[in-house]
Amino acid sequence: MNTHRFVWHDLNTKDLQGSQRFYGEIFNWTFKSDDNYVHISAGSQMIGGMRQMSPQEPYPTNWMGYIAVDDVAATVGKITSAGGQVHMPATKMENVGTFAVTADPSGGVFAPWKSARPGEDVEKIGMPAMFTFSWDELVTTDPDAAAKFYATVFGWKPNAMPMGNGETYTLFERPGVKNFKGDPAAAGGMMKSPPGVPYSFWLPYVQVDNCDSLCERATRLGGKVMVPGTDIPNVGRFACWSDPQGASIAVIQPPR
Repeated sequence: MNTHRFVWHDLNTKDLQGSQRFYGEIFNWTFKSDDNYVHISAGSQMIGGMRQMSPQEPYPTNWMGYIAVDDVAATVGKITSAGGQVHMPATKMENVGTFAVTADPSGGVFAPWKSARPGEDVEKIGMPAMFTFSWDELVTTDPDAAAKFYATVFGWKPNAMPMGNGETYTLFERPGVKNFKGDPAAAGGMMKSPPGVPYSFWLPYVQVDNCDSLCERATRLGGKVMVPGTDIPNVGRFACWSDPQGASIAVIQPPR
């Protein structure tokens, strides 16, 4: 059974207070500060965090997903052997866990993660709770190289499906795992970067109850709708935004 899946998401932001205001009003998330780190909760479920970036950091505001692994250092070794990059080596946080910051060969950034708390990353099978992260999608300049990389590092099985217009969407299936519908479970999806986007990134999705009304609210609060509400047959209605600080995020409304 493949245990590698996204279990946590961090927002690295240059305006910590502004990010809390935006996401708190959009998703009704609540926040708890711990020094320079803010924990995010959706209802009673803790789902991620926010970190204030220093002025010296050259990167734009961004969301980063954490993927559960058994051994962070060993995974980093696999990443480098498969042509990936290491931005931060395996780092241990006492009584919390170990992580690294890495990227696939096309530049998509993610963090391998091992919790120090027994049972914390145990998988729960079921419909994602409202306003929690429910999907992760790799938008990549090189789908073929990315598919080979993630199959090698995490054992994900790429399953490409036609989208129409000659485009394909790839599911990263996790061998031996079923979802709550009884279908093969996927760690996420992958698509080729659209014209005008010459870079790769992982895009997190949040489960919502009304895609279109939240698009309107995001716009009022200073966000920018990059892809308006769009229906995907048998999946739901989604939209992609850029938050007021420039981080990309998507929302998905299940079929009614």
